[in-house]
Amino acid sequence: MPTRDEICSALESYVEHLGNHDVDQLVALFADDAVQHEPLGVRTYRGLDEIRQFDIENAKVDFTVSRHSPIVVTGRYAAMQVRVEREGMPAFLASDLFEFDDDCRIISLSVVIDPQARV
Repeated sequence: MPTRDEICSALESYVEHLGNHDVDQLVALFADDAVQHEPLGVRTYRGLDEIRQFDIENAKVDFTVSRHSPIVVTGRYAAMQVRVEREGMPAFLASDLFEFDDDCRIISLSVVIDPQARV
């Protein structure tokens, strides 16, 4: 099982690569059979091909992202909030819940997006 430090490092990389729209580095953080629910309850992406395609489309949107909360870790699970800023919209928060495998790769990501959760 990954250590807290390894998970925190992976999540700092996640925020960095999401924010600079580096799809290859972002997808490299995921396990081959990962599942991404974004937004949770609306759409699910299974496996690296679907996650990559989502990230390619997402990278076309001009936004910035930064970590808004501490990273909270329990075993192989971690959660954090990120602040999303996009021109023409008020900044809002998204809450992300991650599960990691033994190699500290993301096997599950659930993203709760609420544009009304103003920062």
